[in-house]
Amino acid sequence: MSKRDRTIQRVLWVGLAFLWLVPSPSAAQEGLIPSFKIERDDITLERLAQAHTYFDKVGRRFAILGLESGTFEAWAYPLKLVRNFEFSFLLKNTTRPIPAKDIIRFIEVTPAATTLTYIDQSFTVKATYVTAIEDPGAVVLLAIDTTKPLTIVAGFLPVLQPMWPAGIGGQYAYWDDKLKAYLISEPTRKNHGFVGSPAAQGISYTPAHMLSDTPNEFAMIIDNPEEIRGKFVPIIMTGGKGKREDIRDVYEKLAADPASVYLKALQHYRDLRQRTLRVQTPVQTLDLAFEWAKVSYDNLRVDNSDLGRGLVAGLGLSGTGGRPGFGWFFGTDAYLNSLSLLSYGALEAVREALAFTQKWQREDGKMAHELSQAAGYIDWFKDFPYGYIHGDTTPYYIAAMDEYYTNSGDLDFIRQSWPSLKRAFEWCLTTDADGDGLMDNSKAGLGALEFGSLTGIQTDIYLAAVWIRAAQSMEQLARAMGEEKLAANAVAAQKKALAAFEARFWDAQYGQYSYAFNARGEQVKELTPWCAVPLMWGLGIPEHASKTLQGMNSADLTTDWGVRILANKSALYEPLNYNYGAVWPFLSGYVAGAHFQHGQGLQGYGLVLANAKHLFDNALGCATELFSGGLNVWPQEAVAHQGFSTGGFVLPFVRGLLGLGGDAVRKEVVFKPSFPADWPEVTIEKFRLGEETFDFHYQRDDKGIRVEAVSRPGCSFQLRFSPAFGLGAQIRRALVNGQPVEPAPTPIPAAFRQAEQPVFPPFGLSGRDVIEIELEPAVEILPPTNESRVGDFDKGLKIIRLELAGKDLKVFVEGLAEQNYTLRITHGELVQAVMGAALLNNRLSIQFRSGKEGEFLRHEVILRLK
Repeated sequence: MSKRDRTIQRVLWVGLAFLWLVPSPSAAQEGLIPSFKIERDDITLERLAQAHTYFDKVGRRFAILGLESGTFEAWAYPLKLVRNFEFSFLLKNTTRPIPAKDIIRFIEVTPAATTLTYIDQSFTVKATYVTAIEDPGAVVLLAIDTTKPLTIVAGFLPVLQPMWPAGIGGQYAYWDDKLKAYLISEPTRKNHGFVGSPAAQGISYTPAHMLSDTPNEFAMIIDNPEEIRGKFVPIIMTGGKGKREDIRDVYEKLAADPASVYLKALQHYRDLRQRTLRVQTPVQTLDLAFEWAKVSYDNLRVDNSDLGRGLVAGLGLSGTGGRPGFGWFFGTDAYLNSLSLLSYGALEAVREALAFTQKWQREDGKMAHELSQAAGYIDWFKDFPYGYIHGDTTPYYIAAMDEYYTNSGDLDFIRQSWPSLKRAFEWCLTTDADGDGLMDNSKAGLGALEFGSLTGIQTDIYLAAVWIRAAQSMEQLARAMGEEKLAANAVAAQKKALAAFEARFWDAQYGQYSYAFNARGEQVKELTPWCAVPLMWGLGIPEHASKTLQGMNSADLTTDWGVRILANKSALYEPLNYNYGAVWPFLSGYVAGAHFQHGQGLQGYGLVLANAKHLFDNALGCATELFSGGLNVWPQEAVAHQGFSTGGFVLPFVRGLLGLGGDAVRKEVVFKPSFPADWPEVTIEKFRLGEETFDFHYQRDDKGIRVEAVSRPGCSFQLRFSPAFGLGAQIRRALVNGQPVEPAPTPIPAAFRQAEQPVFPPFGLSGRDVIEIELEPAVEILPPTNESRVGDFDKGLKIIRLELAGKDLKVFVEGLAEQNYTLRITHGELVQAVMGAALLNNRLSIQFRSGKEGEFLRHEVILRLK
């Protein structure tokens, strides 16, 4: 700030203080509105505010992105309207303002509103932030309780710039006293913003030819503390690209009825919760994280005035920059996130997102990786090199379309999309330069990693997996469209790719799938969570998959807060490196999904719970992009509201832990729960396939399990039920609707089985069906307790694998040298002897031997069963 600007600002503040030396007209209290209740609900989050922690309130066309201090920036997509919006307070007979960030005390977050509470010895101000769902605007409602006359000053720096890399010039701002708002505009009169309050007075010097370097400010003067009680001071923000009158109309609409902005948002999120999957488990963290994950995803649905409605990848502060986190349209993110949205029934949102990406498909069939929200201002694909840099986007598009079809049964959309899908498949086939049946990164584009030593490869395992999945998807879609020749071609592509996958990626020396191979066919012998992607989809030989996952269970890769992208023993490992050491929640989610797919529920549960916690340890209700590989904290540059990190929890939670799936086309619903043995009850409501929804009520006690399945009578769906139990558990008797049934044995071979998961014969749902299972009492291992908090180093017990040899149940674990751990079990009375631990009251006490401080050691516990 220049000396001249500081002088101007000081004069304005002194002048404001002088206003109280003369009688104040009653009109100063105009513009207030009756206060109304800001509803709390069962998912309300609250704590002491953290001044430097991110928060947001987001609708389809407008976003408030800020810090819990109350400082924020406002976007009317794709325009950044203002930054550094801040409050300060001035008590009568004083000249020194009190910055709001210095007295922030509490934050309370609901889906519809975020309230920040500022407390001084003479006043309390609650600022409630609400963003309109559909309109390009937001309101801030100030509830003021003061013992003295008080002035609230709102200040901000006007910006009015589209997202990077677009730009405009000639911006100006001035106070419109009739509207009681600052107009921010530019000479073409095509881009505008309005910020103000019907209770405010403009107090800033605004040069006519440019934006001031000092904040534009307006003041709300409270002369009589009694008159403000039971009232809100409303602040209104709107903006966008278009006619000034239209933007002004939105401002006047919101200013005329701020309550309706809140009530519509409140109803929107109530409807979101009511019409999508609902879950109640014994672990509140999981239930709460799931509800907030749905809100978090909903906030990433964007209506861009130039481009249409789609799904952006994430949101975060842009500061002085031009992109709000990952607030662009990323194709791959839309596709991988669609799997999570489908899992909780957001079919319409997925169709919208998929249709949006089809607009930007290249003529040769390749799908766009990224699209700036400011593409309406520039020639994005011609002038910038980023649009089509990834190779994984196109096969993931095919896989996501198939997932949508399977979950929705919407053949009409597949029919409309068929030319696009065929072009995408044909493009994928052209990228196999070496003829091995796999897509080649060297020709297709980037896959797992975007920079560094491991990008100079022929094919990485992630791209290979997505391609095989796409070929499988194309087979199903082609059959749905009646194109048997294309389906046969897709089958041939699968077979060739699967053979190459096993031959190229299996590393017999280390007993794991390798990350990649180079042009000479040499394997890149790194074990990474990318290797879990094919395993999550059931690709690869089961024995090889099991061995690979056991390697990932080690503390070399798995931490208490997720899975490192690279083992900490790798020569390339750097704990804060984006591609070579960080913990990515979305990759941890892939690993968790692979665990559940291969019967490793204990390890899968640990990762699901770790990812659930990430929705609360930074921004409340949002999952952060990535974490350090060295300790449980996020890098400074990490985006706080990231879609694929949300999916890292949602996808393995719904499809893995809850075990929900199915096929709306074949009319099958799947329930394969992998619940811990001590969970007494789980309630699942509104699992959606097509137009049908299904409820499940699961109960377990010492005698066995009871499941009630509720469906629409006459829905003609079959249920495939396959519950997971501890290794060695046996069923005495099973009934379906009172009739005995004989479940098939666990399909995973005994040699590397980690749990029992018998398969019940499928049966037609009648509307209300009951499954009863009587179990033989058995010793079952319960998940280790995860007590990791932000800032902690890795310290938790790791379960590497289980093994049942005769009457010996072996538990292979890792823990810190010289540390003692507790591992809970069920039915300890059935244990005859213990080696490697002490057993007391269903708790194993495991003592690790001496070693280097901070070193994880391997240990074996043997439970000899009676």
